[in-house]
Amino acid sequence: MAKMTVNMDPELLDLTFRYRPHDAQADGRVLPDGGFVVLAGSTAVKDSSATKKRDREERDRLVRHGILAATGDSKLLKFTRDHEFTSASRAAGIIKDDNASGPQLWIEIKSGKSLKDFLSPSS
Repeated sequence: MAKMTVNMDPELLDLTFRYRPHDAQADGRVLPDGGFVVLAGSTAVKDSSATKKRDREERDRLVRHGILAATGDSKLLKFTRDHEFTSASRAAGIIKDDNASGPQLWIEIKSGKSLKDFLSPSS
């Protein structure tokens, strides 16, 4: 399935967003096509207590391919390289090992605003 074309503010593409579920910390950026890239070195929760994990199959694939790898911390996995996701929510779900609403959870490092704040039309 092709990604949807998005009219993106070019300045948004230069911003770095952070998501911190539990002990994990991940940094990422919005892509011109509306996707989202999680940066190498980011960490993800190894195994949450959530019972329904929408993104578990994709997460397991990332582990099999070495994109997510074990760390010295038994609670965390680490991104070994930058990885593109179809959306900020998909990225957040993989990192949290649970369902997640990415636009609300990814926070721009300098301003403290959520990705949702940047994507919402000005009132």
